[in-house]
Parts: sequence; C-alpha cells; structure tokens
Amino acid sequence: MGKYLVYEILEELEMEDCEIQHPQGIKTGKQLKNKKNVIILDFLRAGVYLGDGIRNILQNSPYYHISPKRNEGISEKELSQLPNFKEKSVILVDSVINTAATMIPVIEQIKLQTPRKILVTCQVMPYDTAEMLDNKFPDINFYIFRLSYNKYVGKGKTDTGNRLFGTP
Repeated sequence: MGKYLVYEILEELEMEDCEIQHPQGIKTGKQLKNKKNVIILDFLRAGVYLGDGIRNILQNSPYYHISPKRNEGISEKELSQLPNFKEKSVILVDSVINTAATMIPVIEQIKLQTPRKILVTCQVMPYDTAEMLDNKFPDINFYIFRLSYNKYVGKGKTDTGNRLFGTP
C-alpha cells in the first residue's frame, strides 16, 4: 500500500528529467528532484509497513522512525535528533489515524520549522476525522487508502501495531 500511495504523493513533489535504459534504447524518464529534501517520518510501530513501502520507491530520501505520544507529539529529545525541516517536504506515515490526537501535535511541531510541504498518509481514517483534519490544515494533502465510518482506538495490547505485527 505504501508503494501505491507514494505514487500519488509523487504528483505533489518536484520531478526532473533523467535518462533511463529502455528496451528501445535510452529514453527520457522522470526522477525525484532533490531526493534529500524529502523526509519520511513513520509513526512506530504501526506506520512501519506503510513507511517501508514508501521508502522502497523513495530510496534516497532520509527515513526516520518516530514515537509520538497521543496529545503530546514528538518528545523534545527525539525532535532534536531529527533533521531540520525548513524548506523540506515531510511525509508523515501512520497506519491508522482515528482521532488524530497523535497526528495533530506532530503536524504542529513540524510546521514550526517552515517545511516546504507536509504530506500525511495512512491506510485507514474515519470520515469525520478526515473532514476535521482537512478543515484544520487546508494547506496539507492527506493520502488515505480507505475512509471508514468505524473508529478504533487501541489501548495497550490492542493497539494497531500489535494487531499488524501479531504481537501480544
């Protein structure tokens, strides 16, 4: 799913011409311009599967795992270990965004560093959360594999990461 969603995300990123080997000889193709200016941040643990798919396509872009807390965002210590986002395109990756209580503070923290773009992707999001995020952050594009009427907020052993990884 990450591979599929990143092709949609590429529509928002700056591309440049490049030469590619084609069965009919050398042809002109497209590649991501300034690969190092696109930073991928996946939310541990559940965002890893989607993040790995994105990284599979954006192989030369910096890729970080982050552990934000609900209603708090990224800790100051963890934030200090990340690169500066000024004028970069930042892709935030989580598996499910239910209430956005984890995503909103992260977006706000990143916005403080004036990135060029923030792009958010997830596999599932409830319709009402998508509408709320779209109203709150009209300058951010959200790439959602499936919108849902269901809402699930895991606690402890029932969180999405445990469900994806099959761990208790």
